[in-house]
Amino acid sequence: MNGVNRLKRLLSIVPIFGLTTLFLTFFADLAWAAGPIAPAKGPGVCGGALTIGGVIQCVVENSQESIGLLTALSYLFGLVIGAMAVIKVIEHVTNPHQVSAWEPMKRALVAGCLFALPMVTEALYNTLVDGGALGGINDNTWSGAPTGGGLDAMVVALMNNAFAPMHRLVALFCYLAGVVLAIVGIMRLLKSAQEGARGPGGFGTIMTFLIAGVLFSADEMMAAWENTLFGTQTMNTKASLNFAAGLTAVEEQHILSVISAVVAFVMVLGWISFIRGWFIVRDVAEGNSQASMMAAITHIFGGALAINLGGVMNAVQETFGLAAIGVNFN
Repeated sequence: MNGVNRLKRLLSIVPIFGLTTLFLTFFADLAWAAGPIAPAKGPGVCGGALTIGGVIQCVVENSQESIGLLTALSYLFGLVIGAMAVIKVIEHVTNPHQVSAWEPMKRALVAGCLFALPMVTEALYNTLVDGGALGGINDNTWSGAPTGGGLDAMVVALMNNAFAPMHRLVALFCYLAGVVLAIVGIMRLLKSAQEGARGPGGFGTIMTFLIAGVLFSADEMMAAWENTLFGTQTMNTKASLNFAAGLTAVEEQHILSVISAVVAFVMVLGWISFIRGWFIVRDVAEGNSQASMMAAITHIFGGALAINLGGVMNAVQETFGLAAIGVNFN
């Protein structure tokens, strides 16, 4: 048993050196892996003019390497847990009454899942989405053009510059959070059934894997909600005035640009609410007394409506007979 104890002490040192090496390599700006988010086009380009959109896009592009960091950490944890599985095999053979055969088996299972993390994440994605690639980022189009230098024109300039990079930032957050939740779910397989919802077969663990799949397919999930609510995709900021009597062409274009900017801002808030709702669902499954399913549904449903504000406005105007004089979103 002295050899087993020495091996355990050695394994306790491995994570320290491994984590130090990984973080030093990460901050040395070495690319671990290609990220899932495509480079921006148009306003808000990293390396171009110094704007808020450009800064956000630089954060997205320069943070994608952290995906490789999480994968490398998964490999490191898999190596340590795999070695612990070998130790448990020795302990089971030496003293089968105190160490059950399940102890080395579950550690070997967890180590295998950590080594195969990319395949696990792909399986979680394909569970909710029937194949395909990560949903594309919707840069969208804008109506009109602002005039003058008032506050409304500044709002239009801000959203026109930062809307697409903000969508990419949300997409990157979802992807990273999904990887973290997948690792958390895998590590929970080491726990005992007495952990309840957070045990290997607990509802919290199952929902951890499912929410990870939801985050991997956030764009596709939103498309499903769009089709559920409206029967088609309505996520659009491009507006047109059905009744513009008394307005000059310049004034009309200015109004349309402001409407597009406001809708785009609401869409960003809607994405945050939509993603937050899924995290609340996981908290409910975990048994968190401060979370409720009603709050989760409100966040998800409200976020979906906010992201599709144009479709909501079309539906309301059609219901009250105002389609002929309202704002139409195509």
